[in-house]
Formats: sequence, structure tokens, C-alpha cells
Amino acid sequence: MDTQLQGRVAMVSGASKGIGRAILAALVQRCEALNYRQLIAVIGDSANAPSIGLHASLGFVRAGTLRSTGYKFGRWVDTVLMQRPLGAGDGTPP
Repeated sequence: MDTQLQGRVAMVSGASKGIGRAILAALVQRCEALNYRQLIAVIGDSANAPSIGLHASLGFVRAGTLRSTGYKFGRWVDTVLMQRPLGAGDGTPP
């Protein structure tokens, strides 16, 4: 039985405020309704404060940082891993 998912919400610069939050919140709700236990976010740049903040505001916590995993726009970027328990999380067996 799968108990975890990785979700992705990609927004373009200048998108309407609140759309990313609405999509991610709906994703969290849907995953809980399907009885998944963990949702993992992989954020492709540790300098992406808006994305990290959005995830944190919806209950994600930083699980780790992978240093210099990509090279983008002339600089090395880190990958941030964030995790959010769903439903009972790891409090009960699947």
C-alpha cells in the first residue's frame, strides 16, 4: 500500500495571488480523503522563499536540504525537501 505522495504545483511569475495556495490546499485535502499519510514537497531552489513559505503555511515542515543539486541561471541551487503528515500520519499503522 502506498502511503506517501509527492505533489507539485508550478506557478508562473505574475500569476494571480492565491491560486497556488488554493491548488495546494485542495491537493492536501484530496490526498487526505484518499487516506494517504505523507505528502512530500521537493522545492528546486532554497532561495525560493515564496514557495517555502506557502508550503510552511499549509503545514509542511522542512525535512532537509540537498546542497548544490542543480545549476540554474549561472549559479548552483539547492533542493529543499518538505513534508506534511496527512490524516493520522505515522500515528497508526497503514
